[in-house]
Amino acid sequence: MNNRITGYEAMIQSIIHRLNIRYDQDDYMQIGRMAVFSALSTFDDIAARGATESQFVYTRIYQRMIDEIRRVSRYTNVVSATADAFFDGGAGAGVFNGCGGDYGGTGAYDDCGLMMEIRSMLGALDDRERMWLTGILRGYSVSEIAEFSGYSVSSVKNWRKSARKKLAELRED
Repeated sequence: MNNRITGYEAMIQSIIHRLNIRYDQDDYMQIGRMAVFSALSTFDDIAARGATESQFVYTRIYQRMIDEIRRVSRYTNVVSATADAFFDGGAGAGVFNGCGGDYGGTGAYDDCGLMMEIRSMLGALDDRERMWLTGILRGYSVSEIAEFSGYSVSSVKNWRKSARKKLAELRED
């Protein structure tokens, strides 16, 4: 059985590439191997509905990886890595301006200039554009932002267009 699973590793890698998975590839390889094992254990002509073994295995791998991406996305939306104060300009936002606090000299946030540039860009956006940007950065789709904001999808798309234009203009300066 191990040789058969190993034979499908190129297919697993192909699916990882197709789904544009850049991080935790080893984890996704293992998910793919488990999907192959499960598919090979349950494969029969009736369950496959006329598909070949490799088509059946491909479908199972693809479905498992999509399920994992969705699971990770749900977790990421619940445990947001961004501070509301940063985007809203509320209490604690001054930490970024001075590059002190928890973000000063601790790794990913070492570049004080970048943080100040982001803060100034956010100041150029109005509340609705900032709502769109915050939602997108947290992984929400345009329709989800429209749903929780109470506005139409076309309104959110207009916010996106306007925010992108303003941000592009700021970047050109």
